[in-house]
Amino acid sequence: MQIQTESPAYTIPSGDHVVTMRNRKRMDLTSVKTIDRFDQEEFLVRTSQGMLTIKGEELRIVHLDVDKGLLTLEGSVATLQYDEEETGSRNFLHKLFG
Repeated sequence: MQIQTESPAYTIPSGDHVVTMRNRKRMDLTSVKTIDRFDQEEFLVRTSQGMLTIKGEELRIVHLDVDKGLLTLEGSVATLQYDEEETGSRNFLHKLFG
């Protein structure tokens, strides 16, 4: 990934998945496909790099741009975990009986 620094703002090439966290209180994510589930303690976010689970306290959406795949969260972030996306019949069965 190349980050262009010709201006004060960074330009992120489209399609790259980037997670930026500030003091464990604010997160910016790119290449977000869907938010499968969320509450104040857990977010399940489908990204271009797989399923991302974000756990913490008092989590909330500050900004969401579904067209551009951008998500900004605030709260106290405790953990981030990526899981590969399930494919094929297992995913279908998981949706039915999950």
